[in-house]
Amino acid sequence: MNKPPVAASAAPLRDEGLVEFAADGLDACPRLHDTIRNAGGDDEQNSSLDGTSFRFGSYRQLLTLLHRLQKELLREETDRIRFRFQYGENPLPWSPLSSLFETVGGRGVTEYILHRYFTTHLQPIVQPNGQIVGYECLLRPLPEQAPFRPSELFEKARKIGQHSFLDREARHAAIRMSSSHLPAGMKRFVNFLPSSLYCTETCLRGTFEAIEETGTDPADIVFEVAETERLDHPEMWSIFDQYRRRGIRLAVDDSGADGDNFGLIEGLKPDYVKLDRNWVSGCDRDPEKQRHIENLLERAARFHGVVLAEGVEREPEWHWLRQAGVPLFQGYLFGLAAPVPAPAARTLSRI
Repeated sequence: MNKPPVAASAAPLRDEGLVEFAADGLDACPRLHDTIRNAGGDDEQNSSLDGTSFRFGSYRQLLTLLHRLQKELLREETDRIRFRFQYGENPLPWSPLSSLFETVGGRGVTEYILHRYFTTHLQPIVQPNGQIVGYECLLRPLPEQAPFRPSELFEKARKIGQHSFLDREARHAAIRMSSSHLPAGMKRFVNFLPSSLYCTETCLRGTFEAIEETGTDPADIVFEVAETERLDHPEMWSIFDQYRRRGIRLAVDDSGADGDNFGLIEGLKPDYVKLDRNWVSGCDRDPEKQRHIENLLERAARFHGVVLAEGVEREPEWHWLRQAGVPLFQGYLFGLAAPVPAPAARTLSRI
């Protein structure tokens, strides 16, 4: 019943700054110099004359450089080249360049983010009578590329500090895709990583712009804290406040054992509380799970939170949850995540 473990994480890389490179015998790595200069293009401010530093004004400039370095340098070269970032007056410690590179399915994580080599699928969310009231937006591989596990992509991005950029690109892709497929009034649940928001104003600016540009009603957006995140993140209150000021709804996952997460949930007062699939599975025949679900419904009602049961796969689970008073459902019983919205696979049946 415990929350999934959080992967080892580097501090999220930032949108603007300076990255410097150094190594013993750096002259033996001419490709490093050339790559830095080429990544700077015609803008002399973006690269130094000696090709050992790079100033970037956006995260896409940084990703372009990192992608080229990963593609053009040998692994043994990246192991002995060091780098450090400087975002203000004081530079960060030196680290091996190879620590910025990870691959998933034979492709660099940076490349996935830079070129958006992923898409968004939609999984239906239904009421007790089977009527669809929303969809969860889920990151998936492009159909023409090799499959990968989305969780692995996020884990690898977190390891190299690029989870902020991946989370942002996935969020924006979900907003754009859902706006083109879903009618007004249909909720769209979009996952996000609070730990990736090193500065809420900077990191969320593009998200708010995407909502405005697509003409999406902010009330139709539900930003869902990813289940791997800690609810006691120090900026969680500030993040929730910024979303709420713009009329956006919020959801959290209740995955703590014996409800030990619920004190934090009650403080945050999300619009939706997702009942973790571990509590849903077999709930029709497990008194302990039934007590937890009934307790969750009672406590969420105190702040008018709507409980959403995820991972519903069996008719008996659905029947028991409906009788218990759960108002929203999601799971394979109602449909898989698909590239276009599909009708729910189940309608209300006799109990």
